Amino acid sequence: MAKILTAMGHDVLGVDRNIDKVEFFKDKIANTICLDASDPHALRLLPVKEADVFVVCIGDDFGVSVMIAALLKKFGVKKVISRESSSIHLTVLNSIGITNTINPEYESANILAQKLELEGILNMFSITDTLKIIDMKVPESLINLKFAPGNFKKETHLKIVALKRDQKIVYSSSQPQEDHEIVDFNFLKDDIIVLIGEIRDIRNFVHS
Repeated sequence: MAKILTAMGHDVLGVDRNIDKVEFFKDKIANTICLDASDPHALRLLPVKEADVFVVCIGDDFGVSVMIAALLKKFGVKKVISRESSSIHLTVLNSIGITNTINPEYESANILAQKLELEGILNMFSITDTLKIIDMKVPESLINLKFAPGNFKKETHLKIVALKRDQKIVYSSSQPQEDHEIVDFNFLKDDIIVLIGEIRDIRNFVHS
């Protein structure tokens, strides 16, 4: 995450008490520092008031994770996001006022399980437990048929958000309505469609 945010142009500070990790990442993210963040005196050396958000990514030490999150909250950090590794961990974090949490293992496993069930899905993003955004290769049943987002939604209850062809967006639902009227082409074999809809409708579409 730190590497990605740095690549996006953000000013990132990575903190770890393991000097080997600090040295490994020093050329990959904006700034690194070797520091024991569970030590309140050491933690005060960080820009706790200036930073937009602190993300506590510790997943293998329940106690240290909670302690750091609690200290950041106590020091008045604007926003704290904490990794949680179990329901008990989550309950404790919530009890000290940490409501923004992540569980990357569970989230990745959940997405992979749904992708395994839905053959052809390339990526899936959750808006809610049931509302999803997916991208997938155009199924054979649509190849050479006329591209008609309105008819597609009536038949499948899914909205076409975008259509990608040769790595380019050739249709986007964010275009002005008048631009949609001039869309006149058929689905091709290697097209990628981006859809949004309820998971039950996605399942029906993929398995149809």
